[in-house]
Amino acid sequence: MTIKKEVITLVRENRPALALKIAELRTNHNLTQKDLAETLHFSKQEISNWETGLKTPRISALAKIAHFFNVTVSELLDEQVDPKQIDYTARILAAHLDADITEDELHKITDFMDQFVHERA
Repeated sequence: MTIKKEVITLVRENRPALALKIAELRTNHNLTQKDLAETLHFSKQEISNWETGLKTPRISALAKIAHFFNVTVSELLDEQVDPKQIDYTARILAAHLDADITEDELHKITDFMDQFVHERA
């Protein structure tokens, strides 16, 4: 095996989670790198660099990618949320809620927080 092939193999085998996620979302939507690049107004080379892990998209690009694929930036980054942290955050939020909060507002807040617990369960 040539050194170039070894390097390419190592890069492919050790891609960051973000690179794999972008490639997975793109292929699941039957898009080529060129299709995605044109849709999001990036170059095909940028998409390729992100998918190989050679470069990482800027936060504005992550937001565009997440919006296009209807996922969160956290999902793109494969972030793991500790359930204890969610509970702690919920308690802090509850302590700071206005007593005049409506049932509808409270319901929206709890539904939003529940999605994190269910996504990680």
